[in-house]
Amino acid sequence: MILPIASKDNFIKSFLNPVSRLAPSSTLNIGDKISTVVHNNSNIFLRAEYEVSWSDQPQDNILCLPDTVRLIKILSCLEEDKIDLVIKENCITYNNNNNRFKYHLFDDSLQSKNAFDFTKIDTIKFGTQFELTREKNSALLKALPFVTETSKVYLKNEGNSIYAELSDKKIQNVDSYTTILADKFEGDNLDYELILDVELFRLISTLSFETATIYINNEYKMLMMKLDIHESHLTFVSTSYKN
Repeated sequence: MILPIASKDNFIKSFLNPVSRLAPSSTLNIGDKISTVVHNNSNIFLRAEYEVSWSDQPQDNILCLPDTVRLIKILSCLEEDKIDLVIKENCITYNNNNNRFKYHLFDDSLQSKNAFDFTKIDTIKFGTQFELTREKNSALLKALPFVTETSKVYLKNEGNSIYAELSDKKIQNVDSYTTILADKFEGDNLDYELILDVELFRLISTLSFETATIYINNEYKMLMMKLDIHESHLTFVSTSYKN
């Protein structure tokens, strides 16, 4: 099977990189598009989807990547941006006049079982919505060298704005920093503190986005963040820590 990649650089930066930052290995489902679900130990889940322009009707396939970073490294060696990868039974290959490689896959039977079901997330109603700009996210992360004792972000609305506080309220006498994350929001008030891992905001800081759309479900104290970057569609989900 030939897997056409319209832009190798976009495929790496907006799809493979965020996947690799959450899990060392990954399982790619090949159909009308490429999709995967990964998570880390900090309660952050990601559904990543990459649009593919197929010349023929694609065959459903599963690619079990033993080391996603290693695939990124070998793709980065290629001079061409538009590439065709050849999917074989146990490997991905590439061959042109200048470069060729063979990247071996895990057997399908070794694919990781993901306990997180994104189809359930798609049925949940999120009552609060706001836009997070790249500039606001950068302003939040700029304060991290000041609040070195915490990895938590507390979200709450004050008036019409959403505020983010870097702190850890389980620790006494800890430094904190608060900034506006969004100037306005739509829907339900956030009348409690949604406590998230700052790693979520670090993750998206590596992506070339202008605006991320954030949705919050107050019943489950769950945040969903969506970004569309080139051919990639990224959906991050995280639930609140307990106070």
